[in-house]
Amino acid sequence: MTMPTQTKEPVRVHKGNGTHVVREATEVVERKLGKAALPEAAISPEVEDKVQAFIDNYIAYLKERTDAYTLRLQAYRQAQAKPRPEISAPMLASGYQYWNCLTVGPIQFTLNPPYQPSKIIAAGEPALMLGVVWINPANSDGGGLPGTVVLGGRDYRVRFETMNLTDVADGPDMTFAGTFANPAAVVNVFPWLLIPPDPGPNPAMYETMLTADIVQMGQPLAAFSTWHLDLDTEPPFLTVPAQGPHWQFEIPARFMVYRE
Repeated sequence: MTMPTQTKEPVRVHKGNGTHVVREATEVVERKLGKAALPEAAISPEVEDKVQAFIDNYIAYLKERTDAYTLRLQAYRQAQAKPRPEISAPMLASGYQYWNCLTVGPIQFTLNPPYQPSKIIAAGEPALMLGVVWINPANSDGGGLPGTVVLGGRDYRVRFETMNLTDVADGPDMTFAGTFANPAAVVNVFPWLLIPPDPGPNPAMYETMLTADIVQMGQPLAAFSTWHLDLDTEPPFLTVPAQGPHWQFEIPARFMVYRE
């Protein structure tokens, strides 16, 4: 995909190998970011700058897609107000969802852009995982409140859940806790700079997904990432065709960690 560039206020990326909770959230345009009380990881300023630039560009891309969605929604509502239908595939006829989430990555920042996503990571090397929580700005069927209003002002817990498939054990995790703005932003981005531990002499396979939950009692609002954007490009070999960046459904982010 092609993502536009833009200049933004610097973002503080959450670092570490997990089990940390972000207690304070800061809203910047259409993203929800936490301020993590984490020990500083051994990450060079050059890598931090590259991570920052990638996040800013991806947020600009999400903002562009959100604007396009809003325009399509306006066109649909205008068509519905006319005596005969002007466009097909109504957007609100069924399957309304208040929110949903997805994951992107992992991505390592070596050499120069465009950065090649890496699913084989050396222990101790930083790799960026992005979690995106989308909140529906459209009214629900029957003229109900949009997701941005229903979730506005509510407390959330958004968490990267990682499983070590090799040892069938819990892997590095990261939890974001905060409160959505009122109304909530449509696109909320949670960046995590994962630093995987040493797996020992045998490489370890991991799977990571994102969960989101509204913590107020009596609010049955929860979601998990059924969609993952795999940015890796697989070259062809034997009779296997090449595979470019693509969406994966019901397949979490998978990566391997080895001792260098």
